Formats: sequence, C-alpha cells, structure tokens
Amino acid sequence: MKKIFIPFIIVTIVLTSCSKLVEGVNTDPNNPVDADANSMLTSIMVGNMNIQEGDLARFAGMWSGHFRGFTQQYQSYHQYTVIARNFDAAWQRIYSGAFKNIRILKTKAAQVNNRRLLGVTQVLEANLLGTATALWGDIPYSEAADDRFPNPKFDPQTQVYTALQTLLDSAIVNLNSTAFVDFSAQDIHFAGNMSRWIQTANTLKARYFLQVRDYPRALAAAQNGINAQANNFMAPHFATNRGAFNLYFQFLSLDRPNWIDATGMYASSILNPTNTRYRGNAKTNDRARWQYFYNSANNLNFTVNGFFGQTTFFPLVSFAENLLILAEADTRVNGFTAGLARLNAYRTYMNTGAYINTTYLTTGNWRFDAYVAADFAPGGMENAGTATLPQDRALLREILEERYISFIGQIEGYNDLRRVFKETDIRVPVPLNFGTQFPQRFIYPQFEIDINTAVPNPLPTIFDPTPINR
Repeated sequence: MKKIFIPFIIVTIVLTSCSKLVEGVNTDPNNPVDADANSMLTSIMVGNMNIQEGDLARFAGMWSGHFRGFTQQYQSYHQYTVIARNFDAAWQRIYSGAFKNIRILKTKAAQVNNRRLLGVTQVLEANLLGTATALWGDIPYSEAADDRFPNPKFDPQTQVYTALQTLLDSAIVNLNSTAFVDFSAQDIHFAGNMSRWIQTANTLKARYFLQVRDYPRALAAAQNGINAQANNFMAPHFATNRGAFNLYFQFLSLDRPNWIDATGMYASSILNPTNTRYRGNAKTNDRARWQYFYNSANNLNFTVNGFFGQTTFFPLVSFAENLLILAEADTRVNGFTAGLARLNAYRTYMNTGAYINTTYLTTGNWRFDAYVAADFAPGGMENAGTATLPQDRALLREILEERYISFIGQIEGYNDLRRVFKETDIRVPVPLNFGTQFPQRFIYPQFEIDINTAVPNPLPTIFDPTPINR
C-alpha cells in the first residue's frame, strides 16, 4: 500500500496551464512532481467519486438485491464467490491514490492557512475512509499513507469511527473560518459554498453515528444536516467526454453490457406495481420511482433520464438520506409519534417528486400521502397480515424499507442491511442470492495481504460480521 502513488493530480493539472506549472521544474509535463493546493482538489474529489460510485457500489448492490450479476465473473460475484484480488484495485485507489493525496493537500492547505480548503479536504477524507471502514471493518488509518510506517497498523473499526467524528468536528470549525484562498473554481461539488459543505459534514456525522447505532447523536447531527435537495452532495456527470460519464452508465452501456440486470431482484419487485410484492397501498403509488430506477422488470434504467443514465448526477450524501436518518433515529429515541412526524416529512418531500427525474412524474404515477397512527396499528395498512408488530416496530420497518429503496445503487443500502441484520422483525427481507449465509463484509485485498505484515490474522471471510455488526 505504501509504495504505490497514483498521481490523481494529473487530472487537474491538464485542466490548467501545464507548461507554467512545470516550467523550470520538470521536463516531462505528463509526469508532474507537484501541484499547488487548489489544483489538487478536483482530482481528489474525482478519486472519492470513483470509490463511492464504482465497483464497490456494484458489489454492494448485487448483495443488497438492487440488481443481479448475470454473466462472466459478475455471476460469481452475485453468488458471493469472491477472492482477495477482486478488491485490489479499489483498495489501491483509496490508499495509494485518494488518501495519499488528501494527506498532502491537508499539509499544503495548512501551510497557506487556507482553513476552508482544509475543511473541505477533511470532509472528503471522512467520506472516503468512512466508506472503507464500513465495508472492511478494521482498516489502516492513523498510520496509512505515511512513509514512516511501511506496515501501517489496522486500527479497530470503533476507533476509526471515533476518529472520523473528531475529523468532521474539526472540518466544521475550519469550514466556518474566514481564512481562505478562493478555490471555488476547483470545487466541482459546491463551488465554494461553505454552508453546503457544513451541512454535508453534519449528515456524514449522522450517517456514521447511525452505523454504530448511536441513535441520539445521529438525531442531533442530522438536525444540522442537509436541509434541501438543492444542497445535496452529488457526483456531477456530463456528456462532454467518457471520463465525465456516470460510472454506472459506463459499465452498463459501454464497458460490460448485459453483465448486470434486475431480473428477479427484490428492490425491483417491491417497486413494480404488477408484482405481487409491490409495496404500494391506498396512500402510496411508487410507479414513478420504479420507472426511474428500472426501465422494465428486468433492466436497470440507464437511459438519458434514468438513475443510471449517462449524465445523471450520483448522490454521495443527500437530503433524502438526512430525512430518513431523522425518521429512524427519532423513532428509536423519542418513540412512535415523533418518528411518524419525521416519516411524513419525508413523504411530503417525495410528493414534490423529490429526486425522481420529471420524465416519470406523469399524472397518476406517484403518490405519498401522510400516514396516520392507525396505519401502523395491528391490522392497519402498514401492519397487516399474520406477522403484525408493535406500532413503533411497524413504523421502523417502513422507514427501513424507504431507506432501502432510496439507496438503490448506493453503498448505504448494503450498510443498512448489515446494521439491522439481527433485527429480524423489521429488517428488509432481501432473499439470499445463493447458499445459506448473507455476506457481512468485503474481504481484504491480496495486495495488502502480500505487503503489509500488520494485516489481521486470521483473515476474516465475507461471512464474518465487522466489529460494529457482531
């Protein structure tokens, strides 16, 4: 991990005056040795986007019932047959690429007292390493990407989460600072809007408190989180060139057509109005959302207006997520009435069309009316059948199903399934793809096993829960 440095800074350097940056320093403009702090920012953002939206999200989606690996090696992945080598590339992008450059950029930002740039970089670090620890458990963090430690230790997962909360607290302080050198042109997410970065930091805090089941602090953080769809933390995509395309579109349409589809998948079935599993009722019409994610019962929608489309921006942290954190955490902390009000706030948002492309918001295609307490009482529309639950548990079951749908294509859907795996009364009942065990983690990459003597021994398997989920 320590001996490979992938220079993401190339991305931003080619967008500026390459000759001026290297004049008198390096005779090879294709192999830059350094860049100023602002010039590094965009490439680090792109590196983080690749982690959140790339192959790790595809693995998570296959194991969450969002879509199916249909052919070639993806058929094996779908059936939970993976080897350490399958995770080499993503691990190296995290550590030798993005995190290595994050450490450098933090130092550069501090040297020029660009406190706001430092804060943005800290938020990106929290997003990157928060995803890594959620998927792998114990990970290198305190000693990672540091030449003083050729065999960086694996920090316990709980300690990583604690460190990320401290990091985000520091980020919020820095984002509120008046000390900065303008970097709005390099900020592809918010163009230097500090209010949106602060809201993103708070929703990330809420996400990580939720993942460790600290529901009171998740509730508190989410109250300062993303408060409007316009403030979503999104990965931008454009049709200008292949490198700017939505990564799912690249995979589904260009790189590996037909390797992934939605045949028989649980998420598609509960959104499909013609399926016996359909989640709709007298107050809920989810046809528009089904069409947005899936253009048929068997295919993901990567047309121009679909969720997986070429220019569709990909959600990294969103208003929808923040609303649903509030709903779940408030239910668990303050009870049914508080949670129902939060869920209805989310449904009010969904009734505006929310994140669904307007192409699918035709008359009679969507409806999210407010629920009342009786809907969750035994025998109510959200608590019917033979497996009735206490009112608050029925509400939590509905909130978790909403989270499951909202996170189609995102890693958070897989994180949720593992977090509530032992709560069998309310968890989303996603069928196993194969065998008798659900995959509880990603396994450590062969690259790390080969070169880092600090790698955990014995090595966990994909069926061993991470420490926070044991």
